[in-house]
Amino acid sequence: MDEKATMLKVKNGQLGYLAELFENNRNGLFNFFLRMGLNRALGEDLVQETFMRVLAYRTSFKAQSSFKAWLYRIARNTVADHFRKLGNQDIHEPYCEERIQDNQSLADKLEKESQQTLFEKALASLPADQREIIILSRFQQFNYAEIAELLNINLNTLKTRMRTAIAQLKLQYNQLNGKTS
Repeated sequence: MDEKATMLKVKNGQLGYLAELFENNRNGLFNFFLRMGLNRALGEDLVQETFMRVLAYRTSFKAQSSFKAWLYRIARNTVADHFRKLGNQDIHEPYCEERIQDNQSLADKLEKESQQTLFEKALASLPADQREIIILSRFQQFNYAEIAELLNINLNTLKTRMRTAIAQLKLQYNQLNGKTS
């Protein structure tokens, strides 16, 4: 069963299906929160809070939008509300992702780690709105139409913002890497 149909069942009072949606989406949401620079404990808390809101706002789900876009809109609002409560205190930490294969040489591993660290620093240095659209597209696998719907902006506006964000990411990465271009 697709997630939209499952959410419609939840909307209609069949709350047992919420567990299926949670299981299918908790890792993606957690990774989204981590990549946005939040620490692990806060990421786990916000996943829980997001699904509490899914339950609370289930009647607002509209079948014409995708479940994923609706879920991430709630997740974005959950993060925004959290920071509003804290007075926008900075509680970010660098995102760390280990994907090193055992058969790589030590030099290759170090080079890859170095490149990953530079990428993470470059991504973290972007303004939050630019970082978010890159994360949604490249890591969370949203297509541009879904991101535009999620952010409530025109598709062409999103494309322009994405080009700008990627150019800024490349510039930041090159500066951190000691390259000028």
